Amino acid sequence: MLSHLSQTRTRIFQLADGCLFAIALLAAYFLREAFSRWFHWPALETLDGYIWLLPAVAVLGPVVLAGQGFYEPPRPTQRLRSLFIVLRSCIFTVVGLILFLFILREQLARSVIIFVGLIGGTLVYVRHELTAWLQSRHFAQGQIQRRALWVGLPDENRRLREALTRAERATLDDSGEYNPAAAPITDFVRQLHEQAVNVVILNLAGVERDHATGILLACAHEGVEVLVRPGISALPSPRVTVDQFGGEAVFYYRAQSAALSHLFLKQIFDYIAAALLLVVLSPLLLLIALAIRLTSPGPAIYRQVRAGLNGRSFRMLKFRSMRAGAEDQQAELAAQNEMRGPVFKVANDPRVTPLGRILRRHSLDELPQLWNVLRGEMSLVGPRPLPVEEVKRFDSDTHRRRLSVKPGLTGLWQVSGRSEIADFTDWVRLDLAYIDEWSLWLDCKILLATLPAALFGRGAR
Repeated sequence: MLSHLSQTRTRIFQLADGCLFAIALLAAYFLREAFSRWFHWPALETLDGYIWLLPAVAVLGPVVLAGQGFYEPPRPTQRLRSLFIVLRSCIFTVVGLILFLFILREQLARSVIIFVGLIGGTLVYVRHELTAWLQSRHFAQGQIQRRALWVGLPDENRRLREALTRAERATLDDSGEYNPAAAPITDFVRQLHEQAVNVVILNLAGVERDHATGILLACAHEGVEVLVRPGISALPSPRVTVDQFGGEAVFYYRAQSAALSHLFLKQIFDYIAAALLLVVLSPLLLLIALAIRLTSPGPAIYRQVRAGLNGRSFRMLKFRSMRAGAEDQQAELAAQNEMRGPVFKVANDPRVTPLGRILRRHSLDELPQLWNVLRGEMSLVGPRPLPVEEVKRFDSDTHRRRLSVKPGLTGLWQVSGRSEIADFTDWVRLDLAYIDEWSLWLDCKILLATLPAALFGRGAR
């Protein structure tokens, strides 16, 4: 099913279910009132004491249902699956409401909250079954299905037909085909009229540009929707959006599946958190800088060119943990490199100062990179930035893909063993897992896991 149609349907169902949960709260109150009279239970507060809870119930119910996969496309075992999802969601909703009231220290009858789950779940399940029954009726199929005319080469049309899901087939009423290479545009217009077509499915593969333009103009004049298939399937479809560029429609393929709004929130959080941490930790930063200057000659801050987003170089800041001029001695230690791959790691590196070992073990040498985060060159969480020279030695496109996001102050590598990982392939695997599974919650978990890892120096050298 087209994503925008599926999303619209889901929003309508969520809105309806939110209203049903709100109705369930009112019904639960009056049912509890009736029980008070019938069984001489303690009297309830006035209805006004529960009205304020209506928005919370109306939002929480659909959110929990969505989290349990209730609004996903139907499956052959939909009825039994839906019943279990509704039962589970009702339990979670009741528990969530009780916790919500506990946090607010509101004393409302728990029996009313339990009735909300029972009544709300029943109403939602009845709505779901009624909707499924109506959609299966012949008269409803006529309203849901759209009469589709397939335009393109026969082989391409056949391939697309075979690729349709069961749910997608259910939304289409096949009205025939039109091959622009074998018939004039007047035949196409005639078919639009005779078949009362709602949507034209245009397969661009093998269709000349002039023919495609004529079809699009005819559809615009007739007021018929057009679904254009470009014939490109190199990237997963959820990462594709349609936009305008130079006055023409273009397909925008994104490297990440994460929502742009979530990435924007990540960026805002990075700026705010980096600024606050720089202010709060400023005494510690000054103390470390002073200790470095007193214990070894050379600057307190070490600057090195690293590869950032998509390989763009930037100067990364660190507290100096090695003696001055240590970079010039790396070639002498090449034979001791313990990391398999293009990167360089040596245990018990003789260039590291005594203070530097303490800073490294607890990741204190990385704190100046908060300034890189504030400058927008890094993120709090992401793959660690590597020196440009090491990136140039990458021999795999997979290795390059770790550059598709901003490098981070911490990441899965840091909380999964850090220096105990001896193969760069495993390092990359963790970075790609982060990129592919990214979410705001994953960032939070990594940040929380970083604190004990840095505090106790787990996996560091």
